[in-house]
Amino acid sequence: MHEWALLIFTICLQAAIGGTIVLLLFYRKLSNLGAEKSLQVMKLPLTVISVLSLIGLGASFAHLGAPENAFNTIRHLGSSWMSREILITGMFIGLTCLTTGLTFVQKKVHVWLLIAATVAGLVDVFCMSAIYYNTLVSGWNSLNTYTSFYGTVFVLGPVLTAGLIAPSLKGRYKELSQQLLKYAFYISLAGIAIQLIGVALFSSAMPDVSQIGAVNALNALEGYQATVAIRWIIELAGVLFIGYLAHSTKLMQLNYFAYGALAVLIFAEGMSRYVFYVMGA
Repeated sequence: MHEWALLIFTICLQAAIGGTIVLLLFYRKLSNLGAEKSLQVMKLPLTVISVLSLIGLGASFAHLGAPENAFNTIRHLGSSWMSREILITGMFIGLTCLTTGLTFVQKKVHVWLLIAATVAGLVDVFCMSAIYYNTLVSGWNSLNTYTSFYGTVFVLGPVLTAGLIAPSLKGRYKELSQQLLKYAFYISLAGIAIQLIGVALFSSAMPDVSQIGAVNALNALEGYQATVAIRWIIELAGVLFIGYLAHSTKLMQLNYFAYGALAVLIFAEGMSRYVFYVMGA
């Protein structure tokens, strides 16, 4: 498998996009804490989202070979999904970094920038998916590609944002911390449901694919059935643990446990994305 740069790029960008979406969903509740406290709470997730975006950008340059190749590729916006993805990815990263920078400089979170970044992120995931969907690779050219990518957004994003916010909501804010973890749990479950729908669609569509393509896809995945099974076990365990933290009445170090669950989910999504690229190897 020679697509490690793309694996890192897609996982980091989709986690950052999911984090931005969930931070916007949490914005109203966090703003009720008061200007000073809400600013303190939102600084860390904004910073991490920006860093993840920049890591993804670096990985994309590693895949392209040189930064100038991105400028050459972007010339074909009318006919190339990759050109559109590069443009929208740049917009998303620019908006997230601008939002973070202004938050630190002006001591204020500009919600309209957060909304713009969220919209750009959702469009970006569509463009990422379309690159693979519009190929002749059996397994990529199915709706499972869209559900897999959007599923990653809604699995990683909620846990990322809630886990980074939890440390700032101690003491009298503990109830809000657990409430946000509950939301993260439910959204992550929805993300897994999206991915499972894609798996079901992928399986039902396989007989309709050309015989050669179908055999190639099945052969490519034949040796990875254990990897797929382990991935699902790990991912479900990670999300269920977030649910346990959200509903637990015990006083726990929520931040450390949430970080652990996030690491587990990133590992599981990385396994899934590895298998995805194996189909095109």
